[in-house]
Amino acid sequence: MESRDPKRRRVACSSWSHLPTDILIDVASKHVTSAATYTTLRSVCRSWRAALPATVPRPHRLPPQLPFLLRFPHSPHNPAGQAFSLTANRTFTLRHLADAHESVCVGSSYGWLLLLDPGYNLILRNPFTGDTIRLPPLPMSAICRHKDKLPPDQRLTVYRAILSSDPSADRDFLVVLFTASVSCCFTWRNGDNFWTVREHPSFFYDDIVFYDDRRCIAITYKGGCMIFDFATANGGDGFFMKVPDLPVMGSLFLVESAGNVWLVVLRTTTSREDEVEIYRLDLSGLPDEITAVSECGDLGGRILFLEKGNSMSVASTHFPGFEGDSIYFTKMKRPNLTSSRDNSTVIIWKCQIKNGIAHPCSVEFECGVYSLWPKFWWLPPNIHEKLGE
Repeated sequence: MESRDPKRRRVACSSWSHLPTDILIDVASKHVTSAATYTTLRSVCRSWRAALPATVPRPHRLPPQLPFLLRFPHSPHNPAGQAFSLTANRTFTLRHLADAHESVCVGSSYGWLLLLDPGYNLILRNPFTGDTIRLPPLPMSAICRHKDKLPPDQRLTVYRAILSSDPSADRDFLVVLFTASVSCCFTWRNGDNFWTVREHPSFFYDDIVFYDDRRCIAITYKGGCMIFDFATANGGDGFFMKVPDLPVMGSLFLVESAGNVWLVVLRTTTSREDEVEIYRLDLSGLPDEITAVSECGDLGGRILFLEKGNSMSVASTHFPGFEGDSIYFTKMKRPNLTSSRDNSTVIIWKCQIKNGIAHPCSVEFECGVYSLWPKFWWLPPNIHEKLGE
């Protein structure tokens, strides 16, 4: 219990400051599993802050962290990103996004954001450390020909961008950019100075996720499934594979989790309740088929967080107080269904898989006027050093 006596607090802080630096670093690098705990250690006193770098020293890596829900900046009057923490039940400001209020976020993975600025430049930004990776100029085919006649947020045909792996841990990571053309995508491998165009049959996906190194699985809202294999050099045979549709329909989410690919289906019942079904995708039958295996309440103790192109999972064992085999997702509430310009709100909902019924569990956020791109993203704190530093 913390002392109320200021003198005792100063003595306690002073005694901690004399802890040998090598012991402090050993504890922080081998036994800390939470980004919040690591940050707290650095804030104990000046000597600890000096001893521990802002990013976790190698070779130690924290396990996947419980994500924040990021409300992306949209106004010069409130430029910094607002991120809500489920663990702390409060909102934090991410100062490393203060210069991004005119950008749009087209993707987020591994705690990194893919930001598209008004000059049609794409950058990777870690909002927790400020690390930034600038990508080559986009191909002109990804930019609308009539951009000058459109509002600023509709000038690009960029639909979504995804990452193959964590740029903080893998020098060979890949960025894949999907556009409204629906018949091609663009890839950039770290170190290249150009984008590669990958043509494929017309296909408009509802969700997509990397599941095996350079392979992606994508699904339409009617259950159509496709496999992209970006390990192939120039597209062609084997790059794009269409497989028979799955017998599912609704709001579909794909989640890669501990070597499995989960398909989560959200539906609204006649009584206006949200119902959740979850399937494990058996990919052993490829290239002929994918089988959806129903999982009745068993996620192996994992917690899933759902957003299109941004879903993730964590092990509940790392987060006391958070139930395993549960799912978190967001729902938008629009006060006036006839107007897309009215302010809307977003609420975090939770579903315990054993009963399959969802209920609101957290704060409402204003999300402003309608946008072509999501304004909310699950963002796990990534406080690891970027490779090469």
